[in-house]
Amino acid sequence: MCANQEGELDSDNKNLHPPVVLDDEPAVITTAKDVVPNFVARPTIVSKQSGNWFDPATWQENRIPDTDDVVKVERGHAVHYNGISDAALAALGIRGTLTFDTGANTRIKVGTILVYRQGKLDIGTLSSPVAPFATAEIIIANRPLAVFSPDPATGIYDPQQFGTGIVAFGEVNMHGKGMTPTWVRLAQEPRAGQNTLTLEASPSGWSAGDKLVLPDTRQTPLIRKWQIEPIAPIALQLEELIIADISDNIITLSQPLQYDHLGGRDTDGNIIAMPHIGNLTRNIVVRSEDPNGVRGHIMFTERANVDVRYAAFVNMGRTTALPLDNTLIEDGTVTHIGTNQIGRYPVHMHHLMGPINEANDGYQFVFAGNAVENGAKWGITVHNSHFGLVDNNVVYDVEGAGIITEEGNERENVFSNNFVVKVGTIIASNYDPTYGGVAGDGRPLKFADFGYEGSALWFTGNNDHLTGNVAANAAFAGVMYNARSRGFWTNQPLVPNFRGADIDDLTQWTEYSNTWAPEIKLSKHNEVYASSVGIWVGFAGIIGNISDYLLWNIKQTGLYSQRNVSASYHNITMISDQSVSNQNFIGTINKGIDLANPNYQSGHTVFKNIRVEGFNLGVDLPAFLQPEDPQLGELPSKVTFIDNGYLRNYVNVREHSPIMAPKYTLLKDVEFVQNAGPENKHLSLTPAAIVTLMERTFSLTRATNLSRFFVWNYNKQQGDNFEMFFYEQAPGYVMEERRYPLDAEHPHPYDNCPTVGLTNQQCWDQHGVAMLRKIATCEDTYRSEIQGFTCPVDFSDELQ
Repeated sequence: MCANQEGELDSDNKNLHPPVVLDDEPAVITTAKDVVPNFVARPTIVSKQSGNWFDPATWQENRIPDTDDVVKVERGHAVHYNGISDAALAALGIRGTLTFDTGANTRIKVGTILVYRQGKLDIGTLSSPVAPFATAEIIIANRPLAVFSPDPATGIYDPQQFGTGIVAFGEVNMHGKGMTPTWVRLAQEPRAGQNTLTLEASPSGWSAGDKLVLPDTRQTPLIRKWQIEPIAPIALQLEELIIADISDNIITLSQPLQYDHLGGRDTDGNIIAMPHIGNLTRNIVVRSEDPNGVRGHIMFTERANVDVRYAAFVNMGRTTALPLDNTLIEDGTVTHIGTNQIGRYPVHMHHLMGPINEANDGYQFVFAGNAVENGAKWGITVHNSHFGLVDNNVVYDVEGAGIITEEGNERENVFSNNFVVKVGTIIASNYDPTYGGVAGDGRPLKFADFGYEGSALWFTGNNDHLTGNVAANAAFAGVMYNARSRGFWTNQPLVPNFRGADIDDLTQWTEYSNTWAPEIKLSKHNEVYASSVGIWVGFAGIIGNISDYLLWNIKQTGLYSQRNVSASYHNITMISDQSVSNQNFIGTINKGIDLANPNYQSGHTVFKNIRVEGFNLGVDLPAFLQPEDPQLGELPSKVTFIDNGYLRNYVNVREHSPIMAPKYTLLKDVEFVQNAGPENKHLSLTPAAIVTLMERTFSLTRATNLSRFFVWNYNKQQGDNFEMFFYEQAPGYVMEERRYPLDAEHPHPYDNCPTVGLTNQQCWDQHGVAMLRKIATCEDTYRSEIQGFTCPVDFSDELQ
């Protein structure tokens, strides 16, 4: 079957029905951002009136739709779907209303569903959901993409690969059997061999036969970062389980557990958190016919009115975490067919304005209580879409990111109470993707290609609400804030002035032309466990406040916060297993809080009420502080402030000499407890409260720049105050000649005493230069657990 030279379709196949001629049907649907093929421009069967899908009288052709049909439900017609069909339709266009029976089992198989601007697809509604005893299923048929020639059934040429999936411009309601909650914490530790689970609360809507996912809760040790052998993935000990019976908060499983799934414990063995169980079963299912064939995708766009609750999206998405390769069209001619086209995700809010909202209240879209299983690159994508609700979903087994905002301008979406499990592939060695998962090696599109590394919750902007979410088994970060002031790549930094702002009308949008993106609206009460990194915050400008996080069994870094102007972290608890941390390759340490990257500038960072326990290194203080830059305007002072903390690690704090700009550190009311561990020549030969590190000489090093480090109420002892100095700040220390040869005649001018061979005191007296620009005020006051001088200070004088 193919198109002849006149563009008409041959019809020598009994399943290829002749098209209906519609003179007013456009070939494409043009939006502000896309040109989408009209997959039902040449229907083979069209509704004649409202009626039952399976009644021939409903259709102009006086027959019911069959294999390879291109079906159109006309405007003004309400078609009721109340049966099961495995006839693989080529396409279905809904310009009227298609309603699935909520009291009977239904199934439809179709290549592409197109919900027109005037159309409406109802598979249950908020007031009338699909009944608990019924199921509704949409199977996205495994049809070849029409990228080289028109599709033989639809006649559509689709080089940008919008087809094979659901594309909705109109109204979509999906409401399955309610489930409260969709995931829940366990009350007792699951052990290998047991066939029951005790939940913290009794869920409603859970049933025998439901499929569950129970994460791997282990913290695994780090082998060395670089290795000759290929990267070794870790075989996760997560489990997919089936409910045999449920009574109140007790679940009986169809088979015993294979593994332990222990809770998080502190150094003393006290349980600080239990794992969670997620329910993946819904009685509305949208799935690809062949997970290994042409997978389906879902795109809600333009003014679509989307309310989807308690549905499962299984084996969906075509865009993968491999480097993007997009179709190229130049002057109307296709010059390259993409093999990994951007934007074809399992669930995609794509430039979704939502309905016109004169009252400017409520949500512009709702995606709640759903399950996304075995997604491709991203599970749930919110792209230039705003004021939406993404709540109480379970996202399991995706490649690049579980839930992501794509443009960087997304405004005031609420991401709440979601459970994201298994994102990317956890490896045995240290994992440090470029820029946190942006523009990696072998990615020709550079900053347009991001979110491939395996983070659960990924934000290209800060201007949203994140609360009550849990992430487990993320290859990289549980929560990723990687905001850019102007979004990624060529994205415009435009935010809507109100709900439903028209993308075509720029007067309804505001460009944030300042250097930095808007700060975080809310990031609170989230949890991450058994992942490589807990929270990653970088490139994100003025962050705002992140608070009330629980991070446990983190193998690599609890909180990474670098290249930010300012950030505030309150009530953060991060606890790893010291016995596992001590198994790390001696040159590869894990850190609770990492501020230290010598290549990235840090700004003003405040921590209040923190607990960091069980890491090789508790807090790695910054080395590279931002220089003053008139283009950035007035910046906050370069201070790292920890106010009220409990640190219990092998080494609790590592202080660095400043690389470029002056730096200030204040630790107030911090308790230091040192855990035992094997000697680590790269960190400390003994457990320590504070160690110091003089940064190596390189192009930006400023060993003679000012650094002040104060400790107030050491170990929470009122009045035990001191200023800490490096040993290299002793008056008699002879300053080394630290050269960075810009060329043979011009050694670095900033990193030496102008007269080689002088002591700190002598150089200060002659040139006003000393190590870290201040000579230690004492040499005989020190503590065995601190590697440096601890000179008493009266803060009443110092702070004046």
